[in-house]
Amino acid sequence: MMKILTWIKPTWNWMHIWNYFWALKPLFDFAKGKEAYVFLPDFHSLTSVHDAETLRKNKVRMLKEFFALMPEDANIIVFEQSKVRRINDITWILSSVTPYSLMLRAHSFKDAQNKNSDINMAVFNYPILMTADIITYDIDVVPVWKDQKQHLEFARDIAENFNKTYNCEVFKLPDSKIDEDFKIIPWTDGRKMSKSYDNFIGIFDDEKTMKKKIMSIVTGSESLEESKNPEICNVFALIKLFASKEKQDEIAAKYRAWNYGYGHAKLELLDLILEYFKEARERFASFENNMDSIYEKLEAGNRIANEIADKKYEEIVSVVGL
Repeated sequence: MMKILTWIKPTWNWMHIWNYFWALKPLFDFAKGKEAYVFLPDFHSLTSVHDAETLRKNKVRMLKEFFALMPEDANIIVFEQSKVRRINDITWILSSVTPYSLMLRAHSFKDAQNKNSDINMAVFNYPILMTADIITYDIDVVPVWKDQKQHLEFARDIAENFNKTYNCEVFKLPDSKIDEDFKIIPWTDGRKMSKSYDNFIGIFDDEKTMKKKIMSIVTGSESLEESKNPEICNVFALIKLFASKEKQDEIAAKYRAWNYGYGHAKLELLDLILEYFKEARERFASFENNMDSIYEKLEAGNRIANEIADKKYEEIVSVVGL
């Protein structure tokens, strides 16, 4: 069975619809019929999050959101990076076969340089730990997005360096799966929905907050009585994410007819979002008072990840002579 792995970094503190359609839904669809792993790269979070309470809150929030959104029939193993006992040992060994010149090419390092920030060594070594996260588990395919493609390239390069250096086949070279068809989700100004622009719709926003955000979407200036073109409207672009083809056609016809304003479309969008995420929002609310089921799944995932990593570590130390 094909093994796949990806990650969700707990620097997020709430999930918005861009995250879902860009990252989670493609993962859930691709994971069907495969041995799937998702890990929380909390060690990686230490490159930028230096407040213990913030990191703990982010992890808890992300876990509640992820398990609320994950289909109940999904068979995905979720584990914490920091709970894998041998991951940093493996990272150190991999660093001994990683060229300094390779690290200088890392996007994370270059971005930090461009910001003129005081770069910590965790930022510089980030790609080696990420490589260990990927190749430790004998993964076949890693679903990544365009801005994460380099992680896979580095993982393959470092794994290949190790295998060549020690004349072995300890590490499998994983392939990447990149969704080239995904379209940017527009928001108030046509840019993608993003926390950095403060223009997102949170999936688990309360209904009042969600309505306020939706009603603020910038639209055309046509009057209520005028016909409108749905295909150039940000509201309709979002409606198409949630509505069936029949419902899209029905709403598009209203746009082109008279006496249908952008306010009507926004209210339809609100109803569609609430209906689409109804079960997830109910599960999320239930987790507010009881996260036992989440922690049980996480404990099981941590145990499985450690079993695999321990076995791989024993193979590595035998090869290198430790």
